[in-house]
Amino acid sequence: MKRIQYTGTNFTAVKQFCGDKILAPYDCMGFSMLSLMTDEGLETVHEGDYIVQDTPGRFRVEK
Repeated sequence: MKRIQYTGTNFTAVKQFCGDKILAPYDCMGFSMLSLMTDEGLETVHEGDYIVQDTPGRFRVEK
């Protein structure tokens, strides 16, 4: 299992970690968010959330 925390300023590192599963950041009321494609559909990644990749390569978000 691997994971990375989204800080709001590390999109390049998150993009390297997730590849084409992550969509560009967008700002809402002063906070930055991402959209992550998972097996369950799109999930929002907020600043401070962790993106986790399990052994088979599936992604999920931990608050």
